[in-house]
Amino acid sequence: MSYEPPLLAQNRGRLGSFLYRSFAIVLFGLILIPEFYHISSQRIEAWDEARHIGSAYEMLFRHDYVVNYWQGKKDYWNLKPVLSFLPIILSVKLFGKGLMAARLPSLLGFVAIVLGLYRFAARKFSRVEGLYAITLFSIWSQALTAHSFRVVDADALYCTFYLFCILLCLKRTSLSFCLACILAALCFLSKSWHALTLLPRLALTCVLTERSIRLPFKGMLCGLAPILLWVGVRIYEDGPKFPQRMVTYDLLKRTGIQIEGHHNPPSFYITGFVHDYPDLLWQLGFLTLAFIAACWWPRLRAARFSLGIPSALKAEMLILAVAVLSVFGMFTAAKTRLFWYTFPAYPILCVLMTYAFALLRPALKTVAGGLAAVFFVMSFSASWQRTKALELPAFYYQLQAAAWMPMTNVQKEGVIEQDDYAALLTYLPVPPTAIHIGPDEGKPHTLVIRDKDAGACDGCALVSKGDRFDLFYRD
Repeated sequence: MSYEPPLLAQNRGRLGSFLYRSFAIVLFGLILIPEFYHISSQRIEAWDEARHIGSAYEMLFRHDYVVNYWQGKKDYWNLKPVLSFLPIILSVKLFGKGLMAARLPSLLGFVAIVLGLYRFAARKFSRVEGLYAITLFSIWSQALTAHSFRVVDADALYCTFYLFCILLCLKRTSLSFCLACILAALCFLSKSWHALTLLPRLALTCVLTERSIRLPFKGMLCGLAPILLWVGVRIYEDGPKFPQRMVTYDLLKRTGIQIEGHHNPPSFYITGFVHDYPDLLWQLGFLTLAFIAACWWPRLRAARFSLGIPSALKAEMLILAVAVLSVFGMFTAAKTRLFWYTFPAYPILCVLMTYAFALLRPALKTVAGGLAAVFFVMSFSASWQRTKALELPAFYYQLQAAAWMPMTNVQKEGVIEQDDYAALLTYLPVPPTAIHIGPDEGKPHTLVIRDKDAGACDGCALVSKGDRFDLFYRD
């Protein structure tokens, strides 16, 4: 006869499961909602986001998914491979033009990271560690103000591939290593030479996996094949100029000297960590001290680790530590330093901190969890207030109001900023070839954009006056 637990114990178990699920749903909602809130009310960021939106629309119009364009010409400034543009193109084809559609791939990358972190930590340790991991990640991500998961650029897709590459490395099997090498190739196709920071931990993973001598060659084949395929197609379509520029400018020049006015000292990334993410730093400090103490005194460790820390767990923590240090170390060694270059290290750092958290006894976990909860509330409040205050520029509303007009051309006199050009492509129902920058050509059915108070447009009717531009329509 099978044993059945008492009814009271069954009800307690059901209540505990219900409370956990309710708490998990609330936490996931608090993490995800701020990323989606007012996503269409945030202006287009100059440079990377504007270039990605503009190039994606031009590639879509030309049906050219290999060569990226900017203002009608092949783009040799943005020297990243084509992969980061393709999700934007797909989203716009599915949902139409708009900021929400353009930014949706970045948001989906954020969702994938949250779900991936939770699933990995929950299966590795327990559901508590899963919630702790995504809480740490949210504390960091909500502090981002530029190049975040709310904008259109290569970083969100790159960080997603990067994290899953590292998580596959932790499995230390032949199949997972080959899959990690494929993801490393996707990192390269998203963010170019930034993927070189993956080489130290891939090499370490290969050594720790202890399989046949053929494993490194399998990994090289899986990693190089997609890259060489793209290089071959790009050279076939466009010649060798783009790959050559990638090597001479984006790799050698960017690492050898400080370019484009980015004169940041070698301590830039460490001081940025301390200044920009103090909440995560406090949490890291507590976990470091608690972990060191637990290594010396078994009574401070969780019951399952009372007899010692398994060698497999030590190897995984070593891989994670090398992953974090290689990102900071290699980009510190490079001469051109930008704060978003080290973004892929932070989700991995959250995983490493979760490992340290899992080793602690319940009392120490309670303290660490309480600190994380306090920092999460603080970061959530700051992020919510910052997002709530977002408002589109008046020029964007002018374009939305003028979009219904039967225009076949758009004329912008003088020069145009990158974000304004991306706004034209986003809000107006004309192809990129219909947008002309320069002196007014006098064409009919044209929306003419002039600087504020520049004077009337001959033969045009005033459409709207704004804080920066006046819009006219020539019938």
